[in-house]
Amino acid sequence: MSNLFGRRAVVVGGGIGGLSVAGALAGYFEQVDILERDRLTASAESRSGTAQDRHPHGLLAGGLKALDEIFPGFEQDLAGAGAVSVRIAQDIRYERADVGVLPRRDFGLSILCASRPLIEFVLRRRAMGVANIALRPECRVTEIVLADQAVHGVRFHSGSRQLETLEADLVVDASGRGTLTLALLDTLGWERPKVTEVGVDISYATAVVQIPTHAIPDWKLVLTLPDPPARALNGVLVPMEGGRWIATIVDRGATPRLETWDSFLAALPRLTTPTIYEALRHAKPLEGIRHYGFPASLWRHFERLPHLPRGVLPIADAFCRFNPIYGQGMSAAAKQARLLRTVLGQAAAEPDPLAAVQAGFMAQVGPMLQTPWNMSTSADLAFPKTRGERPEDFEAGQQFEAALFRAVVADPIVHRAMIEVVQLLQPHDLLHEPHIIKRIEAASTKTLA
Repeated sequence: MSNLFGRRAVVVGGGIGGLSVAGALAGYFEQVDILERDRLTASAESRSGTAQDRHPHGLLAGGLKALDEIFPGFEQDLAGAGAVSVRIAQDIRYERADVGVLPRRDFGLSILCASRPLIEFVLRRRAMGVANIALRPECRVTEIVLADQAVHGVRFHSGSRQLETLEADLVVDASGRGTLTLALLDTLGWERPKVTEVGVDISYATAVVQIPTHAIPDWKLVLTLPDPPARALNGVLVPMEGGRWIATIVDRGATPRLETWDSFLAALPRLTTPTIYEALRHAKPLEGIRHYGFPASLWRHFERLPHLPRGVLPIADAFCRFNPIYGQGMSAAAKQARLLRTVLGQAAAEPDPLAAVQAGFMAQVGPMLQTPWNMSTSADLAFPKTRGERPEDFEAGQQFEAALFRAVVADPIVHRAMIEVVQLLQPHDLLHEPHIIKRIEAASTKTLA
């Protein structure tokens, strides 16, 4: 282990982003302390700081790969804890109104489906197994402390409610809202980052169920997309540990609040296809219907600021918060942590490695976030009620997406390219490379013939 960057790094937030970042930092600081405001248990349980963790979460192939690189063996550990392996796209039923069901081809890729508490618990256990990472629960950070416009540490309330100060050379704000970094900029009188916002105003209704053995479908995961602007409901059914399934209906204000299993079941036929209804009509609910609301996707453009205070780095949801229906948040956070680890390695030889890390991360994180942001926001902006500025080429983008999915049905090579982009294994630019464009155009020509 090399102590090139300082004695201590503090990570604020013990969620997926914070745990991933701690793993990335461990090889470059003598000590890494994670301060988490919630109480943590010795098992996989929901916690108050993640209000959405009782709803489906997706760890995309790109995110799973990043976590396995930061913590070698993580994928094996998650599978051993009960996560369900799902082959892409052999085990997935992906349904669109325009082209129907996508072909179920096997591309040699897989993901692991599990509850958010289990994913976080396995990751937390791996982080706590690293000798120089310490996780301190019930610690609420109130501010980042400065000395001469550089980070000195953090001030926090511990479990005993005492106000304490912890010195640090680097503070990573993975608290989810970015409020600590924003407050620091305000204290200095510096410019706040511009914010791009796409208002979706969605609501979730989620049920955890058990499907009788005789009724289990021949697929493992189904995504039923909406048909904007006429049909606004999304549906998803995902396997999870313990032989359970988790089903969610995502609404954009078209359906009354679903309070009971009967009302949930009655709403399923309003989806684009009856697939989820047919899968669940014999299912047994294991708990009550749970709800979650999400107003807007936010990108706080810290990467566009001329500089940040020395020794502070916002990351994950503090930086960019995605519409959760696309399952990108955990994977985007894990990929940011892997980027940070790469930048740390590159900056080690610089005269001022800490400054090089900040500059290098901010220079590269924007393009990384662009792929998941573009995919989710373009889908959301297809609904007229979505709040946000549509790009000048929005209509052309919609036409390209329609052509893309026609090609996906006809051409396995285009299908694989789409999968790799959606799973955050490749940047969105892959879909615009000449050889892929040629295949998309060829498929459209055959369709029109």
